[in-house]
Amino acid sequence: MVSEKQITAQQAAEFLIVSPRTIYRLIDSGQLAGQKIGNKYRTTDAACIAYLHARRDPVAASAGEHKGEVLCQSPSGAASGTVISLRRQGKELDDLLVRGTKSKRRSCTIS
Repeated sequence: MVSEKQITAQQAAEFLIVSPRTIYRLIDSGQLAGQKIGNKYRTTDAACIAYLHARRDPVAASAGEHKGEVLCQSPSGAASGTVISLRRQGKELDDLLVRGTKSKRRSCTIS
């Protein structure tokens, strides 16, 4: 049986395998029972276990999914703000830099 032992945010973070910042957000949002005393956050080990057993809505792991829709990732159909691969992003940035510097004179020194 779990006691109602007070634990710090750091201890709760280690128990739940999250960062202390996540514990602060969970306590502030009311998802994890706890309180802020002065400038320290406190909770109980029983509250951590209750949080683990509580049902929560699943969160989409991919930023490319929005409300069940899978956004197009092809270059021709990608709108501003959609997810593209890092390789594609690098190529597009290189293309923009080439266009911006193509007609400009470059100064450099050769040793």
